[in-house]
Amino acid sequence: MDISIEPGRADHLDGIHALVLEWGYTASRLRTKAWFEAITDSPSHQIFVALSGGSVVGWIAVEKRLFLSELFVAEITGLVVGSRARRAGIGQLLVQSAEDWSSSMGLPRVVVRSNVTHLESHGFYPAVGYTQSKTTHVYTKDLKQPGSEP
Repeated sequence: MDISIEPGRADHLDGIHALVLEWGYTASRLRTKAWFEAITDSPSHQIFVALSGGSVVGWIAVEKRLFLSELFVAEITGLVVGSRARRAGIGQLLVQSAEDWSSSMGLPRVVVRSNVTHLESHGFYPAVGYTQSKTTHVYTKDLKQPGSEP
């Protein structure tokens, strides 16, 4: 499989969205488009795609984040490789692209969080040099927006 990695462009959106759905998110194409445009419009975010034969077979999103402990670091906020393209080194190529971007931004570390239900990632990240540093619970609370129904 011939793979190239490049920054995400608008013409990659359909392939990115297909992988968003495969990843298990129920985001509409319009929501994916808004997310993609926010990433590509931001100097603190980047998305890379893996292409095979002109088709998107994987993507990774990375951002410059502010942490009290280290100030700025990079965080991988999404990584998906299509089920038919897994185990071909594409994830590793995408992570390397995110690391290269992070280094070019002068960021000293890359952080990635992985949902406990994404079992494949728990073996993948250590295999590409990442160390588990902690486990965490995530809590959310929806906020009432001005003018919304009670």
